[in-house]
Amino acid sequence: MFEAVLFGLRDGVLVLNNSGEIIYANQAMADLFSVKLAELTGKRLIEAIRLVELTDLVEEAKTYRRPHEKEIKVFYPAEKTLLASVNIVKQEAGEDIFAIVFRDISEMKRLENLRSEFVANVSHEMKTPLTAIRNYAETLLNGALGDKDHNTEFVAKIEKHAENLSILIDDLLEISQLESKRGLGEFVPINVWRVVDRAVETLAGKARKRKIDLAVNCDNKDLTVSGVEDHLYRAVLNLLDNALNYTDPGGNVTVACDRLDGEIRIAIADTGIGIAKEHLPRLFERFYRIDKARSRDQGGTGLGLAIVKHVMNIHGGLVSVESEEGKGSKFTLTFPA
Repeated sequence: MFEAVLFGLRDGVLVLNNSGEIIYANQAMADLFSVKLAELTGKRLIEAIRLVELTDLVEEAKTYRRPHEKEIKVFYPAEKTLLASVNIVKQEAGEDIFAIVFRDISEMKRLENLRSEFVANVSHEMKTPLTAIRNYAETLLNGALGDKDHNTEFVAKIEKHAENLSILIDDLLEISQLESKRGLGEFVPINVWRVVDRAVETLAGKARKRKIDLAVNCDNKDLTVSGVEDHLYRAVLNLLDNALNYTDPGGNVTVACDRLDGEIRIAIADTGIGIAKEHLPRLFERFYRIDKARSRDQGGTGLGLAIVKHVMNIHGGLVSVESEEGKGSKFTLTFPA
């Protein structure tokens, strides 16, 4: 019964005698290291698992007569991080044995790295507008308040950077809500045309100002999807805003919605600058920007496409992109019907 329990554990278990020979291993352990379970018993640890740091860990446990643990990197058959814990099992009669438990913490380490990167990115993104606000405020306090040729300009720039900071904070709060899935609201039937029309109406003035032809092609105005309207509106709005930002005056942006192969799709296509192939795999990462200077000039936070991806995830849908440099881009939101 005891062996049956160990055999069924998700953590890998390896038991050594005092001479360093393997006397027991479970299937999870064999899977972690991509070795055959039947070939382990009777082998020395270094012969079965060729990791010197693992052998050293066992020797430390022997020397200091207490449990030891260490993170170990494994690169075959796939790269992963394992937490190896060595415990001494004292026998009333005979030599002690050593139990090694292996826990795959690869996902935990990945999330830790993502969290660290996120904090670093947020700090960097916030520092830019805060530094500008501080510099302009100091300039005003040091005498520029009385400079009628520039004081209004400096205050306007402070207001602009404060607004950018506010938008960044709003985006951070939204992406946090989407990731945690808390407070999203009840899923209800949503009219796709109404969401598209709302987003187009919001940005119609911007399109006119930039002299971009904004067209809508949604013949079926009865298409519905299940979800939270405000989040779907935000996803469409983000894609539409990006299309306008990266399309030069005289260009075209088209929003289309239809039902195809049992799915409902909203597509936003533009005749803008397009996206190079090497950027496409990372396009929906948080704070990933292709043209950082242009993005910041447009007031972008680097979170817009990440928000779109999270919105589609919680609605059981997908966002995809087709693009070619110099010929424009097409983003498609696909919902299950």
